[in-house]
Amino acid sequence: MSDNFFEKHDLSIGVFVAGIAVIMFLMFGAGAIGPLLFHTIETLFGKLTNEEFGILFASSIVIMTLSIVIPNVLIIRGRPRAVKINKINVYFQLICYLLFLLVLEHKQTWIFLCFVIFPLLANWLMSSAKYLTFLAFYETLRKDPIVFRQSLAKRIFK
Repeated sequence: MSDNFFEKHDLSIGVFVAGIAVIMFLMFGAGAIGPLLFHTIETLFGKLTNEEFGILFASSIVIMTLSIVIPNVLIIRGRPRAVKINKINVYFQLICYLLFLLVLEHKQTWIFLCFVIFPLLANWLMSSAKYLTFLAFYETLRKDPIVFRQSLAKRIFK
């Protein structure tokens, strides 16, 4: 089984860079949504009190962190189906950026809207061959860890 992995996939450092880059792009895109969300809510509904701001801030951090961390931990644990959650996260970020573009009119917010490139890059990388190899690596490692590690050691120390 592990020999099939090495026959089908070209394992290189770029595979792991692509996997980590997807996680980072998702985090960067989600991090820019926070300030834009607060600014949009203040634009639509008026100034937030300190308590409202704190509750909104804490809940948005928890939701965005969990929606990024849990699927990527599952991916690294060998569950490639969690990529669907990452794709949903990318589409949610793109919809949020579209909403911000329609609602916000201030020139300062255009700087934050430039962060839309991060979910686009994450989506592009998720469809690349290197990211698919990243998923296959961890899935194969989960299925038969001992044989896969032995086969990997043979290939590395040839």
